Amino acid sequence: MSQKSYHYETLDFFMLRAPLLSIDRFKEYFPRECEDQEKLRETSLAYLISLSKSPVIREAIAASSPSLLDSLAHLDNSSNPRKQRQVIKGFMRYLLRMLSRPTPFGLFSGVTYGMFDQRSAMTMNDTPAYRKRARPDMEWFLKIIENIESQEEIVSQLQVQQNSLIYRQGERAKIPYTAKYGTLDLGENNSVSVRATMAFETVMRACERPVQYSKLVQTVHKEFPEAGIDTISQYIWQLFNQEFLISALRPPTTNAKPLEYLITALQEVSGVEKLTADLLYIREQIRDYEETPVGSGEAKLLNLYEEMKAIVDVPSLLQIDMSFGDQAIRINHTVRKDIELAAELLMSFSAEPQESPHLREYCDDFLEKYGPHREIPLLELLDEELGLGAPATYRYPQSRRNIKSPAAPLTSRREQCMVKWLLSSLHKEEQEIVLDEVMIQELIGSESKDTRPFLPSMELFFSILAEDEKAVDNGDYTLVLGPYAGSHGAGMTFGRFIDILGDPFKDLFKVINQKEEQIVPDKLITEISYLPSAGRVTNVVLTENFRNYEMAMGTNQIIPEEKQVKPNDLVVGVRDGYFYVKSLKYNQEIMATANHMLNINESPNVYRFLREVNQQGYRRWRRLDWGILDVSPFTPRIRYKNIILSHATWNLRLPQEIIDLGNKADCKPLVEDFLAEWKVPRYAYMIHFDNRIMLDLHNPLHIEEVCKDLITNHEVTFIEHFGEFNGHPVHREDGRLIAEFVFPLVKRYSDHDANKESALMTTGSRENVLLPITEKSQRIFLPGDTWFYAKLYGIDSRQDEFLARHWQAFSQGCNEIGAVEHAYFIRYSDPEQHIRARFFTGSTEKTGKFMPLFYEWTAALLQDGMISKVVVDTYEPELERYGGPQLMPLAEVVFSADSEVSAELIRLMRFNQIELSQEVVAVISVVEILRQFGYSHAEILALFNRHFDVKEYLNEFRQARTLLMQLLGADSSVSLPDCPDGATVYNILELRTAALRDYAAEFMKQETGGTLFNSKEDVLLSIIHMHLNRLLGIDRNQERKIMIMTRHAVNSLVQYRRKKG
Repeated sequence: MSQKSYHYETLDFFMLRAPLLSIDRFKEYFPRECEDQEKLRETSLAYLISLSKSPVIREAIAASSPSLLDSLAHLDNSSNPRKQRQVIKGFMRYLLRMLSRPTPFGLFSGVTYGMFDQRSAMTMNDTPAYRKRARPDMEWFLKIIENIESQEEIVSQLQVQQNSLIYRQGERAKIPYTAKYGTLDLGENNSVSVRATMAFETVMRACERPVQYSKLVQTVHKEFPEAGIDTISQYIWQLFNQEFLISALRPPTTNAKPLEYLITALQEVSGVEKLTADLLYIREQIRDYEETPVGSGEAKLLNLYEEMKAIVDVPSLLQIDMSFGDQAIRINHTVRKDIELAAELLMSFSAEPQESPHLREYCDDFLEKYGPHREIPLLELLDEELGLGAPATYRYPQSRRNIKSPAAPLTSRREQCMVKWLLSSLHKEEQEIVLDEVMIQELIGSESKDTRPFLPSMELFFSILAEDEKAVDNGDYTLVLGPYAGSHGAGMTFGRFIDILGDPFKDLFKVINQKEEQIVPDKLITEISYLPSAGRVTNVVLTENFRNYEMAMGTNQIIPEEKQVKPNDLVVGVRDGYFYVKSLKYNQEIMATANHMLNINESPNVYRFLREVNQQGYRRWRRLDWGILDVSPFTPRIRYKNIILSHATWNLRLPQEIIDLGNKADCKPLVEDFLAEWKVPRYAYMIHFDNRIMLDLHNPLHIEEVCKDLITNHEVTFIEHFGEFNGHPVHREDGRLIAEFVFPLVKRYSDHDANKESALMTTGSRENVLLPITEKSQRIFLPGDTWFYAKLYGIDSRQDEFLARHWQAFSQGCNEIGAVEHAYFIRYSDPEQHIRARFFTGSTEKTGKFMPLFYEWTAALLQDGMISKVVVDTYEPELERYGGPQLMPLAEVVFSADSEVSAELIRLMRFNQIELSQEVVAVISVVEILRQFGYSHAEILALFNRHFDVKEYLNEFRQARTLLMQLLGADSSVSLPDCPDGATVYNILELRTAALRDYAAEFMKQETGGTLFNSKEDVLLSIIHMHLNRLLGIDRNQERKIMIMTRHAVNSLVQYRRKKG
């Protein structure tokens, strides 16, 4: 590969990160030579006890786990073996991390930056020169904010403004994500909604820009003087607590000094003088602690913990990082060229498009629902009711979608090559595969299938193996790509440490934005930030913004308003099969970036979508992994020239018979046999995701750690350790350090690239296009039109009673007198549970006659205590979801017939007129829908296999299998003499047959004509989903259970008939 052809150039600077302790100490702490394993264990334990008294190690432990520090006395507590084992495990792991893992964590490891130069310099200062940066843990910090914001008399003095995440859904205003001061439980739905009343709109208009809370109350009171000041105050206070309003105390996560921010914000606030004084004192104590050398700060740190607890007592009090305090590290320019070569290799490995299945399917669904030319408001799109909802795998709030596509078979060029190379290495008993140009060409093919533009920038993580700096300068070195190999944006790894790298470095760092703006001149590169729902996670996202634009979600931002981007201003479209996001205010696409490494999978749906869409639009580097072969007991090292692209790896999995024994299992013989059989080297890393610690696999204490992990996780993975103890050129006076380098790279700029990007992006600046046949008269039915839509609240736990006793009688009665042609209901929660009832009258005149009937009915329900209120609303049929405007009238007839069926089945089950369980009835009904739509049993099975796990709910199914086989094996009620309940159920299901068949017939016609707005599969699944909603309620877990049991039932039926012949 010619350097002229390389797509990326390294920047002039890089990050060095390294552990606190020299790797030379590893041999000292864990002796190498000793035949007596018990004596070796005793010797190692004695070293641990001695090391637990080291001031440097103790302070590092205190910074990360004060509870472990308190427990270190138990290291030699042989009278309590269980406690001793726990402390040995915790302390030894932390010690191993201080020796061998460079990833920053408290005082266990630190960072600095260096530059490329003509000569290498890799001598570091000793620990007295290291500098600590401490700041309040965000769990502690956000608790203080919560305490302040719980006092209305304090909040009344603060500036507040509307949350930029607010959007409208009919009569309600919603926020898809609330921070709740970082106290949200895992899986908890943190969206919130309120009625968008006139009062609400008045409040929102009044605080589009920051306004003092007390003035806001007065402004709204002037608009509604009849309400009374107390009522207005209570209403605005409710909006504030629900985070529709946010105060100036919410810290921007693009401010790396939140404590300074809060102290400044409180300076002019009365009633918090003591707290402000306490915070000022804590700030001074933190500064005093930061000035202590590493190893001299334990007492100050523990005292600081106690003082912080006296203000707010939470588990996490202080967050500490460490800088090595010098920037003298230099690396020869020769290494720079090899980094660029490695980047080129990794980009070439992505020649086959690597798609995220959930986004690919979501994009397909977007096109089916909205067509290729519509731009949909971002917040509306992600809403389950207004749009598609969030893509599959999104969790905040939980998406209702599942990935449909099965895993790709082992047929790609890449995987075929990897299989061949693995078998060859095993046959030759070799632990390394050396790539050459022919093999690389075989791997990537002659032409890339991925036509997307390359990423604007990236980071790659490498270790450098060499005897010393001179060897590096002479070209006698090896680059080792890290197990966690990098990021998809230059600077992401630096962001969390930007404040401790120093102001001169910030000037260097600005070049990233400058270069990326040249690459994508027609996009607004925007830093997006949010307050995570878990307080401690916020520590990782504190950074500074080096972009010209910024978007904050649920918190404040410090950039001027004219450079702010709001989530509720964004629209989403699709171009060339990929999403783009555009700001209406600026009429430009945005490129959402974040200057930190927090895993986006744990972020709010809105944030994650913006980040993923940005990545999806580019071709990204791909490491040379083994794919599904990763589960092999052994995979060899892969090297190209002097670049290690993949470590030799060993996977040990626990047999089921040992798993069944649980904690009683003795794994040691299994581990020792595996290590011997697969020739695992003595010194190796035990790795779990991006966590790794180096072990001596001849040391009994280390083997015990392997066994503990094996019992807990049922598997362990080892990767080789390179360099032994003398192959790490970064060193200080007391020995060598296992250092890792973070190299930022930016795409090489050319006018051709800019023109290409510009051509791609400007096509997204078109105006919104509505599909021509879906006009408002077909989309929207206002009250008084031919559709009458009402929400019945207050039913809650009496929904089944209402449907069994009242729904059917009223809807049928209206139909019989000609007031209503058909009607249907669904169950819903917003978050109040209610019934949504829709009645089709056929004309506005009939609607006028129907409304008194509806009033009389609901008035009686109110009198009887069945409902608490009725809300009449606009009906907006989901045209795209059910095939389009031509199919929607037939779909609505299906909904009506299904409502009648569901109400009848509920009545039978509620009043014990049949003995069949709810699950059995639901399974029968789902299968019958598919049969009535023309699906064979084999087609039903194929459909469900694509969507559901075949292993779930097997026990529940087995209990009902015989009965379900009998019921589903019959073609009509006549053949069910032994199960009269089954005949009754089938007779009721027959009530919707005609409607479903008419709909299916027109569906096939539209499908043949190519005028469908949605796929047959999606339409059917939507019909089934709404049926189970009517029959069972809104519990999605219960719905999933029914769908999986249906799959099992049809599978059994198909298998039975195959055997029967």
